[in-house]
Amino acid sequence: MKFPLSRGWNARWCRVLGLSLGWTAVAAQTPLPLTDLSSFRNPSKSWSIVGAASGTPQDAALKGASGTGVLLATPGKLYNQADYLVTKFEHGDMNISLDFMLPKGSNSGVYLMGRYEVQLYDSWGVQNPKSIDCGALYERWDDKRTPSGYEGHAPRLNASRAPGLWQHLEIAFKAPKFDASGKKISNARFVKVVLNGTIIHENIDVFGPTRASLYNDEKARGPLVLQGDHGPVAFRSVSYELLDKAPLVAGPVEYAFYSGKYSVIPNLDTLKAKPVRTGTVEKVNSTLADGKSDYLLVFNGKLTAPDADQYQLIVQWTGKGRLVVDGKNVFEGDLWYDKPKTVDVTLSKGEHTYSLLQAKDFSWAPKVIGFYAERKGGNLQELHGFGSVPDVDPVPVIAVEPKNEAEQVRSFVWKPGFTAGDANKKLRVLHVGDPTGVHYSYDLDQASLLVSWRGGFINMADAWHERGEAQTSEPLGAVLPLWATAPVGAEGSATPDSTAGLIYKGYRLDGQGHPTFTYQLAGAEFTDFIQPYESGKGLSRTVSLKGGSGLEYRLAKGRTIASVGKGLYLVDGIFYVQTTARVRIVPNNGQQELRAAGGAPVQYELIW
Repeated sequence: MKFPLSRGWNARWCRVLGLSLGWTAVAAQTPLPLTDLSSFRNPSKSWSIVGAASGTPQDAALKGASGTGVLLATPGKLYNQADYLVTKFEHGDMNISLDFMLPKGSNSGVYLMGRYEVQLYDSWGVQNPKSIDCGALYERWDDKRTPSGYEGHAPRLNASRAPGLWQHLEIAFKAPKFDASGKKISNARFVKVVLNGTIIHENIDVFGPTRASLYNDEKARGPLVLQGDHGPVAFRSVSYELLDKAPLVAGPVEYAFYSGKYSVIPNLDTLKAKPVRTGTVEKVNSTLADGKSDYLLVFNGKLTAPDADQYQLIVQWTGKGRLVVDGKNVFEGDLWYDKPKTVDVTLSKGEHTYSLLQAKDFSWAPKVIGFYAERKGGNLQELHGFGSVPDVDPVPVIAVEPKNEAEQVRSFVWKPGFTAGDANKKLRVLHVGDPTGVHYSYDLDQASLLVSWRGGFINMADAWHERGEAQTSEPLGAVLPLWATAPVGAEGSATPDSTAGLIYKGYRLDGQGHPTFTYQLAGAEFTDFIQPYESGKGLSRTVSLKGGSGLEYRLAKGRTIASVGKGLYLVDGIFYVQTTARVRIVPNNGQQELRAAGGAPVQYELIW
């Protein structure tokens, strides 16, 4: 389901609604085959297919392993456009997702239509990113201007990770449009760019090709281009969806407005009430009802399908409603305004009738009717009129930011992968923010790091605004999900979701406000001290055991853990563990863990 930002909606409101903001699930995309280079036009010798790529934070090159599935560029002569990798397919509107890896100091880019660049750059540790940094929409260029570079867009924040780590990029893009005479009537637009799970751009028009683009003109279609002449780079898991299928055509809508309380959606054939008014309008619209409640709206319209296909019709309303297509009831039920419902319908080519009925018999909550349509390979259509999904009262950002020392705040945290609900919350979580710009959330019940992030500290609006019903909070930076289990346990035991017998005893602060957490476990005292590593490039953690026996430390877990250098371990390709301690990699419940013997304190760094 792909939802653009509607008029007046902010990103936070759309997250509350659960809408995906102009997005296509990766499952709906077509993978770009990477078994060989046959998907590309005349690839240069600087590109090869490998089975894996690897690096470290210090290496200026990437290593490739035998196999398939990964694109690796090892440029020879710099700034040679012959080393650009150009797809055979061309695109207009498109959604794309991919993983990329850069070594230390490297530079690359993804050019939509071969013209508009999303910059890929080693921006690890940059505090205030510019239009040359990773994720930026790169500048246009004119030697006659001062300065020569112009119209670049820096990312909202630096969401990039350390060299040698896989990073994930998603782009929703609209191509420029032209009239029959070839005159441009709308600019190319980056609807959304997401780097490592963080939105860094939304709805930005670009007025012409980027510097160093493959083409200097603008057209309705062009190839995807990967820059391979500025430095080593690797790509994998490249997939895309071309959004070039024609939309449904919606005609005028006949409506009837009834006043009164409707506890159920009535059968219109037996409805005795007379409508207050009727008429014909361009689109479905909730504003056609008087007042906030005690009404029934009935809409009858037609949709013309350009092709026989499966379509998704998405409805959104407050109260009760029914959607009927070609005389068949495809959905009926109560909806809350922030919970849209998606219905799959198969439509033959040609004209189809629909009816949408909506009733509201309570005055609280906004009056809303949203009606959308889309299909795979097509853009989302908004079939309701302006004002039908009204702006909501803005919820302020209540930001907590550390100044001269670390800050600590408490809130609940939703468990990942679970729906909202008190049973799916972590209830004893401490969030620690540091002036260096690296922060973390700590589960006090489990002695575990849940997430860490860079950028702003935390938004407490859901806990502190008005009634603060959710009592949750929101990181204000680029999040690294850790969600680890307890870092200490019995030797050789499986890692449970919580450690039996682990008793929280509190924490004490050092002179900079960093806590040392204290626990009792199996007759031992366990302490856990966490502080920033190298001005925000990661976290340094020191764990210690006093007394007890048969316990060991668990430094990390993941699907895969690999040694990539002396004392340096790569976890799932997305973060490093660095330590001088003697450790071992052991299997556990289908995953792997990095463990060290209990007893003497162990210090290690989480680097990303």
